[in-house]
Amino acid sequence: MTPSAHSHTDGPRRALAVVGMGPRGTSVVERLVAASTLPTWQGSVDLHVIDPQVGLGGAVWRADQGDVLLMNTATQQTTNYPDESVTPQLPVLHTDTLADHLAADGFAPADIAPRARYGTYLAHVLEQAEADADPQRLRIHRHRATAVDVTGEPDGTQLVHLEDGRRLAVDAVALCLGHLATALGPRSLQYAEAATAHGLLHIGPANPLDVDYGSLLGRRRVAVQGMGLNFYDAIGGLVTAAGGRFEEAPDAPSGLRYLPGGGEPQLVVGSRSGMVYRPKPDLRPDLPAPYEPTVLTSERVLSLAVRPSGVDHERDVMPLMYAELRTALRAHGFEALAEGDALERILFPLGRRSAGVDDAHRRTRDVLRRSLVAATMPDPAWVLIFRVLTALRIQVNRLQDLGAYTTESLRRDIDGHLRNAFASWASGPPVIRARQVLALEEAGLVRFTGPGQRLAIEDGAFVVRTAVDPEEYRCDGLLEAHLPGVDLVAYTSRLMTAWRDRGEVQRDEWASRGAGTRIPTGSIAVDALYAPVAADGRVFSRRYLLGVPVSTAQPGSAISAEPGTGAQLLRHAETVAIRLAQHAGALSDPTGSAGPRAAAD
Repeated sequence: MTPSAHSHTDGPRRALAVVGMGPRGTSVVERLVAASTLPTWQGSVDLHVIDPQVGLGGAVWRADQGDVLLMNTATQQTTNYPDESVTPQLPVLHTDTLADHLAADGFAPADIAPRARYGTYLAHVLEQAEADADPQRLRIHRHRATAVDVTGEPDGTQLVHLEDGRRLAVDAVALCLGHLATALGPRSLQYAEAATAHGLLHIGPANPLDVDYGSLLGRRRVAVQGMGLNFYDAIGGLVTAAGGRFEEAPDAPSGLRYLPGGGEPQLVVGSRSGMVYRPKPDLRPDLPAPYEPTVLTSERVLSLAVRPSGVDHERDVMPLMYAELRTALRAHGFEALAEGDALERILFPLGRRSAGVDDAHRRTRDVLRRSLVAATMPDPAWVLIFRVLTALRIQVNRLQDLGAYTTESLRRDIDGHLRNAFASWASGPPVIRARQVLALEEAGLVRFTGPGQRLAIEDGAFVVRTAVDPEEYRCDGLLEAHLPGVDLVAYTSRLMTAWRDRGEVQRDEWASRGAGTRIPTGSIAVDALYAPVAADGRVFSRRYLLGVPVSTAQPGSAISAEPGTGAQLLRHAETVAIRLAQHAGALSDPTGSAGPRAAAD
């Protein structure tokens, strides 16, 4: 698309902007196009879509990256089009999922695709939206640029400032943001300063696509903080940088043998919880239908959410989760797993509260080995537990979304513990990555330190100690294998810095329904419609925020939407699209006289 003729400050209004063209921004654009097909749509609107990787799927999923970074969901579990479970108000013009898009390339619905392939799907959704849009109603203009500021009065014209000096005058803007650049926290800054002073290597929290894994080569030993998806991404990145390769080895526990490329360091891996993410079960060629809760149902969620005293997860919800799991296991004939503490041992093999464990390396390795066998077979009980926990995670996210939990329970149970426990089961890597980690362990290149990994700077080295075992590891490198935190105060992006300096944003708070306790978070405070709240209480009602920086207001907002699950990402996108269209004067009744339409294809 050509640049808009209205990309200047004195141009006519009736223009909108979407900043960030990853899954959320692409969905907002798709929903705006759907709105523009309604008979009640009025006039013509210019829509500016802004992202340095516009048309490539955004920074994380950009279609021009290599295939080393993988998704952790199957192709049929990802869509950018709403279905009946989302109860859309706007027409549903298309229904093709990522699986449909990739079928011609040989991907089966239960296959795990490279992240770049999701980028091609997002590019396709945007191109389809452009094709569907009637330019007499909605003209889409691409801007491959970074938005460095948005200015304007809370209820007036907004000026979107681009890095090249252009300013786009719009009636309203949606900012669909992922993890933003963040200044190093005190501990990471201390690590970075030690690395500079002693000739060590320090890699702070970052998007794996932005990490130079080649810098790890030639180091003797590297401490790795984090055992989740970024750790698995690091394995892929390191092996690729080294030029190493894996070959089939039926006699090895992992089924693979690693052939080094040269220069690989030993990785000393640990985390707060010590729980390595377990691989998702390999359910090819087709995934089973999503599990439908019978105990922690949607009705039960709503009844819990209205308790005036608030919900304590350990007291009120965890027993229902255990009851759900046991009910499902008994219904499918797995009686032994539903009795006593058998289920507890499966869910938390290293303990509930991250206490130190003896022989942490062997125990962690054995958990991963057993998980790999169960995921590869796949074991029916393992698959059932995976399905139930995936469904229960959605229910817990809904409770959080409804503001049901007390502040203390959010901090202690959800953020401090349960999120990792859920993720270790329901957000694990594909089987191939688990096999590769075990192959590196078998080659002596991975050591696990278990829960409560402690890291100190002593005698010019990073020194890793475990919570219980006497062994220590002297390392000449440190990789913080996790994404930057959600922290408004620490954001270094020009846009957030400008808003923060002008007092146009403030930190959100967790508010306990029961005790009234309020605890500041790093998330940005927004009103009920996702408009940022300024330090003086003004609401910038023509700006809308979606994504990671507003995680307190939008808890559990996944990076992709799964069909048939009432995906929050798609519901938020439609809500914001309707509000944008209303600000532009193009829409008053979003459903029109005919109501929502069925899919056209």
